[in-house]
Amino acid sequence: MRTRYPIVLFAAACTLLCAADSPVVLQDSFEIGHAAIEQAGWRLSANATVESGDAHDGDHLLRCACGEPGSASYATRPSIAVKPDCGYIARCRYRAEGAAHLTFGIMNPDGSFFVCKDTYVGSRDHWAEMLLPFRTEDQQTIQIYCGRRYGTGSVLFDSVELVEDDAVRIGDVSPTPNPVPEPTPDETRRGFITSSRHWMIQAYPTLHPERAQVTDVLRATLAPGEYEPVTVSLTALRSLRNAHVSLNSDLLGPGGAVIPASEVQLGRIKTMQRWLTNAAPLKPGQRYERRPMFIFPMAPVDVPAGETQRFWLTIHAPEDSPPGLYTGQVAVALGQSRRATLDLRVRVLPIELPEPEVTYGMYFRHTHQHPQFQTEEFFRRSMADMRAHGCNSMSVYADVERKLPDGTGEIALDLAGRRYSLPHQMQMMSDAGLASEDHPMLFLAHGRTDGTFYNEERLVAAADELRRARAWPELLFYLVDEPHSEAQIEAAKQLNDVVHRVDGVRTTTAIADPGELARYYDVWIVSETIEYIDDLVQRARELGKEVWTYNCQWCGTEPRNDRFFTGLHTWTAGLRGNWQWCYTEESSGELREDGEIEYALPTYGDPWRYSYVVPGPDANYPTIGWEARREGADDYRYLQALREAIDAAEKAGRNVARARAFLDDVQTRGHRPDQPMPASQVDRVYRHIAHPGLQPADYDQIRTQAADWIIKLTR
Repeated sequence: MRTRYPIVLFAAACTLLCAADSPVVLQDSFEIGHAAIEQAGWRLSANATVESGDAHDGDHLLRCACGEPGSASYATRPSIAVKPDCGYIARCRYRAEGAAHLTFGIMNPDGSFFVCKDTYVGSRDHWAEMLLPFRTEDQQTIQIYCGRRYGTGSVLFDSVELVEDDAVRIGDVSPTPNPVPEPTPDETRRGFITSSRHWMIQAYPTLHPERAQVTDVLRATLAPGEYEPVTVSLTALRSLRNAHVSLNSDLLGPGGAVIPASEVQLGRIKTMQRWLTNAAPLKPGQRYERRPMFIFPMAPVDVPAGETQRFWLTIHAPEDSPPGLYTGQVAVALGQSRRATLDLRVRVLPIELPEPEVTYGMYFRHTHQHPQFQTEEFFRRSMADMRAHGCNSMSVYADVERKLPDGTGEIALDLAGRRYSLPHQMQMMSDAGLASEDHPMLFLAHGRTDGTFYNEERLVAAADELRRARAWPELLFYLVDEPHSEAQIEAAKQLNDVVHRVDGVRTTTAIADPGELARYYDVWIVSETIEYIDDLVQRARELGKEVWTYNCQWCGTEPRNDRFFTGLHTWTAGLRGNWQWCYTEESSGELREDGEIEYALPTYGDPWRYSYVVPGPDANYPTIGWEARREGADDYRYLQALREAIDAAEKAGRNVARARAFLDDVQTRGHRPDQPMPASQVDRVYRHIAHPGLQPADYDQIRTQAADWIIKLTR
């Protein structure tokens, strides 16, 4: 089952590529072999060959292999005649053997890139498609480039095509799927339409509501202690100045109970200009989208005529909130003039959500922040935010040995310098609620993963002894990040052997298929993209290991992926831990004094890379995906609470067959397909859709039914 996203789908491009009358400029497979391909005009660099193999089209393919990890291998097809100021679509098929950075691009006659798409790819046994729409300027000839920029793996290409399509447009290609609905007289008078879509649906500024989505009532349901998002959007019928929303008063509940207005955080959605070609504003005329991305604190904002501005409410029910309906009002104003009022209805459930049994954490390197954020205040602020978003563990980067002049090292577990000392970090994490005896922590001694310990097992024993003395959570020694080369695999084996000389100390790393390292690592933090997770979990159980998971590609841009990955995927696959790279790092943007985000550009990647929040002077501003991660953790808590209620009711002799059948149904519906569905082209950087096609309403239904069963079984 495929999910429709409110994003650019290149329907015209795909139609023309398949149409019989499409003006095909170039259509090359590599069936004629290496020598003939060169005679046909292709130019191959060192380590680029045409060879027989499991091709997409026929029996031959182009291999751009690794000679040196930092050196490119590529093939170009020069002197392709094109029309000036005309639209084209280039297409190729690709797959990878190992990990490498792929580039598919159009070059000018002088060899400079005109437009290109870049992505980092890992091993895959299936062919993926890459589309590159563009418009020429004054060129009469161009070149096609298929290459591997860097990495240790090979990138394979096949079925390279170039098709003329003058429907291709450049500039802002944000989706416009439907017109503004016909306004009522009241809407015309005030100048805007209010609507509410599910927060998981990405509301681009160009996305207009359907009449059925227009509303003057906002609703939320949550358990005591839970956070829940609600959104309201204004679609401007004429240019609006200083639009904002506010909460008129506290939310009033049953018997005089109150949810204070301070427990409702108000924010506005800020978009990111995301370049779909070249990934950075290298020159004018490139394709980009204005992707809804960040939740900034509430402030008046101007809304151009015909565009939509979304506002975000995060409601928190205090732990002691009595169950029942709480009501309040949200005012919509332009400057000082109130123009509309919406009812806010919040239902607090009569249930208690347990702490998740899963270990939830984020990678966070406090030394890899912008200089102004390498402070204890920022460290503590970030940990508090992680805890409020469902985390119960964290990564610990600490120096624990001091290098001596003679090249040896001494154990120094309280060493402080560039990094906070291990004891100081553990105290701060404990203060934030991130150091639970039920959840291990990732321990990166020296702050790196590819080196040895000067004192080998003596260091391991000393760290474990201190951990036990201070009653810290288990510290999993994180050894050799994502080992895949022969040298890394050998280093991982040796380091695992060193750590395992100390009884009871376990090891971990992020990895794809553990392969020959399966018996070495105790906790496998496997990539979300792995296609046979059930088999892997079963294998781990047989070996007495644990399977966790991680992802490092979505950057908070894909709320559906983040929610599913954090919650239902973790539940249905039976995983014991769930992590993301990363909370925030300086490789992404930072907030300027004028309130704009300064991106780390130019970059061949995405303008917003790897991070889930924006660091600000006084607060951390979340991406929508960061909020979705919390919702996913809550999805898990609802299902865990139901399972515990079922077990208790069954012990009491009650019939729980129907409740168990519901959990079985969730297991089926929420199980990710073995092969992730391909993403639309606008999301190609993020590689794939990770969820099984569930709609936002499906998540709500699962939660509602789970809550109903919990209430029935605990009466």
